[in-house]
Amino acid sequence: MKNNNGESKLEKTAREGAFGSKEIKKSEKNRFLGEFEERVITYLTDKQVKEKALYPEIKEALKNKEAAKLIIRGDIDKKHISDYIKWARKEGVRFNRKNSPEFRGNVALALVGKDAVSQQFGAIPEREEKLQKKGVSDNIIENAGSLLCSDCWNELMEKAPEEKINYKKAGILDKITGTSCIGCRKK
Repeated sequence: MKNNNGESKLEKTAREGAFGSKEIKKSEKNRFLGEFEERVITYLTDKQVKEKALYPEIKEALKNKEAAKLIIRGDIDKKHISDYIKWARKEGVRFNRKNSPEFRGNVALALVGKDAVSQQFGAIPEREEKLQKKGVSDNIIENAGSLLCSDCWNELMEKAPEEKINYKKAGILDKITGTSCIGCRKK
């Protein structure tokens, strides 16, 4: 008896034994770290994960009731993902690292649901572009992790308060020691 592809049951069994069974939407799953696109809530690219700054959108998305798992591509260095893992643990979302030579594209971190999710946010916009649209100065954008004076801190809080996780506000001790604000340096 032949199937729709014109192969017998024995031929099908032999093919599956040699090459594995056919996989549904394999190219889609290879793009999204082994998951179907309809399960993906949001994701970051390789470039975004490796930035010095964190993406607060991931922290917010982890609070989504449909968030079931944070998947991280296996070749990403732990220093780039440790904060994302901490956030996942805090929200009770499982995480794991996956690696496959079949993964295609630049998705490096994906937040997924158990099943198809009701709301997909897709790719998170590039941080620099997003902050430039909000009017944050380039000196502040380019120097995530840096110390900001009160004026620059207030600018950041006014235009992009979600970014406070990526900066430190200068205190009295910083002023006494002469530590300068990176946001004001080239104004």
